[in-house]
Amino acid sequence: MKIDLRKSAFLKFLVVGGFGTIINISFYTIFVKYGLHFIIASLLAFVIAVTSNYYFNSIWTFKNRATHKTKIKKYFEFISISGLNLVTNLIILTISLWFLNKNMTFGEFLSNNLNFLLEGDAVFYNKIVSQIIGIGFATILNYLGNKFITFKEDPQNTFIKP
Repeated sequence: MKIDLRKSAFLKFLVVGGFGTIINISFYTIFVKYGLHFIIASLLAFVIAVTSNYYFNSIWTFKNRATHKTKIKKYFEFISISGLNLVTNLIILTISLWFLNKNMTFGEFLSNNLNFLLEGDAVFYNKIVSQIIGIGFATILNYLGNKFITFKEDPQNTFIKP
């Protein structure tokens, strides 16, 4: 079975989301490295990444969809859905961080083996891994919400061809 990236909205969403994740994790890492609380760092990284994701999803993933809505309306719907998924992300982030810090061997492993990259301790690496886990959980919910709400086709403009 061959999947055509040009036609699969979900794969396009994942590509855009992948870049958004890189943006999110990069800013989150910088913010945490410079002492911001992990929740504040996550919120700031979210705003930066979600704005980028909206732009690229609107011009590529869901191009020519929901043309009956203004760009500002789609942006606010996108931000709202993403905001709900941010809550999911923060819950998973907090639970993951609690779990990883309780079982420090994973963070210690990363600290011992990745220290040449970021010079972080086990708690620092646990924060990064927890953010990645939280993003992973929120991705599916984000796609479904945006496909069926933000970029939903206008039912008056869709018709069945004979």
